[in-house]
Amino acid sequence: MFAREASNNPAIADALEGAVFLKIDCEKGEGPDVAKIYGIRAYPTFYAVNGDGEVTDRWIGYEGAERWAATVENAKADMRTMAAKKEAYAAAPTADLAARLANDAACDFDFRVAVDHFKKARELNPSDADHFTEQILTNMYYGADGGGFTFAEVAAEADLAFASPGATVSDKVELAQMVSRMAGSMDAREKAVPYITAALKAAEGNTDEDLARSLTGLRIDHALLVEKDADKAFELKVGLQPEGWRDEARRLNAFAWWCFENGIKLDEAEEMALRGIELAEDDAQRATILDTAAEICAARGDCTEALVRIRKAIELDPENDYYKDQLAKFDKKAAEDCG
Repeated sequence: MFAREASNNPAIADALEGAVFLKIDCEKGEGPDVAKIYGIRAYPTFYAVNGDGEVTDRWIGYEGAERWAATVENAKADMRTMAAKKEAYAAAPTADLAARLANDAACDFDFRVAVDHFKKARELNPSDADHFTEQILTNMYYGADGGGFTFAEVAAEADLAFASPGATVSDKVELAQMVSRMAGSMDAREKAVPYITAALKAAEGNTDEDLARSLTGLRIDHALLVEKDADKAFELKVGLQPEGWRDEARRLNAFAWWCFENGIKLDEAEEMALRGIELAEDDAQRATILDTAAEICAARGDCTEALVRIRKAIELDPENDYYKDQLAKFDKKAAEDCG
């Protein structure tokens, strides 16, 4: 989105006045070397540097032209190096410095530190509490897979966001989706039910087409977690797919994996995976879908076929150690569960 807006959005143009904007493709030319020097871990990442090349601010992600422009103006307003800002914060914490240090930590994927700094910023500047709570939840979302946060911590922030007088229906739907995904990554899916239910209730009668897809996603979660209706969830999921999806290996694999993760319709899931294997564009993609098919076989109790498929994946992508780990897992499962 930034690439589309950077050249013609007046807010971005105004923010860049008096600055030199250098766009670097970190995957081409000198880009990979530059990415290593600056420790780039995700795209887009933005660095503000002074004339000596010292980092004065950095942040990750793009939240729209207005927010980005405000961040740039803020970076221009304080050109001290990040090292100097950290020293200043240690001596006399301010909300502004706390937010800068939070963004700095997020660039290193140090989401716990980022969250702690955003909490401090919220404490010091309660007038902007909603924004800081949003940033806290975003960093928790990205840090959830690594076990960096408990669901209790997530719930405490989600409750604040839901209770905010400024929370729109769209905000609540997006928040419920985030909580549902985080709960899933923590093996605590049932704990997302109150947020899913609350968001669906808030959206009753809503006809906003932009929200329709997100609401269907929540209805799928509701069907699985509350109604315990796998058939309904499956049909809703099918309804979300674009025309021609059954002829796309990537989409077939994604759907088959969703079935596997939820333990539903495994026969249909296996059929999708097998068709995806036929349609795969290259050996790497074929190996990925073979892994999905192997997981489905193991879930159905057919460890023999699971081993056949994962060995084929290793043949197709021998440099991928993940498949070797999968082979060991299925070998163990065959010995323990499949006899």
